[in-house]
Amino acid sequence: MDYTQSKLQTMQRLFEGTVDYARASLVLAELGYAVSAEELASYRLWTDYMPLYDVNPYTEEQHNLHVIWELLDKVPLGLNCAFAIPFRQMIAKRLFKRCGEGFVCADGCRFNFGNQIELGDNVSWNMGCYIDAKGGVVMDDYCMLTEYVKIFSHNHSEVDHMVRTYAPVHIGAYAKLFTNCTVLPGVTVGTGAMVATSAVVTKDVPAYTLVTGIPAKPQRERQVQSLDSAVYNQYMLKDRLFQVKK
Repeated sequence: MDYTQSKLQTMQRLFEGTVDYARASLVLAELGYAVSAEELASYRLWTDYMPLYDVNPYTEEQHNLHVIWELLDKVPLGLNCAFAIPFRQMIAKRLFKRCGEGFVCADGCRFNFGNQIELGDNVSWNMGCYIDAKGGVVMDDYCMLTEYVKIFSHNHSEVDHMVRTYAPVHIGAYAKLFTNCTVLPGVTVGTGAMVATSAVVTKDVPAYTLVTGIPAKPQRERQVQSLDSAVYNQYMLKDRLFQVKK
């Protein structure tokens, strides 16, 4: 067994129980951090200071998993995809509200309120994506985010920044969101839809429709319309690595 597989097996054993402060300290030690359970308990995330936290707080385990997710990107092991991708899958299955099989996530992806994120099977996020999940974000099977996609599910009052509104975002199966596009609160991106690079989506996108521009507007229908995974082959990496072969 090589180093990477041995390290993954160690993490799996540590994740068999509740990831409380003591266990999270052991996980972080495996990543190369010397953080005591007492120190970890004192950490306050950005999420902790959001108004929504008063009604939807993290549990101790969710807090710790979020810390581990963030710190993974700051150690050499975070560059080792053979470790980092399956390890992020482990975290997401415990932290997110729902996470299906075959989730692939590159480095630099961040979110708030991971307990408000729901993923189907074979969802993929390329590097640098940001998911504001305050109002809830759902991504169905084979949804794909390319680099630096941003999704927002809350907004602020023009007058009082502390007055916020929340609206869920739903990204349909086989939808594909291209580099640096932005999806605003309350939007549904339909099944098989495509959002072009740098587009800003302010309204619902019909199924199998390509939208472009600011604000995003329909340009054409997707050339092939199917729910057959063999037709789209919408996997993130070669040979469908780390994902479920359907």
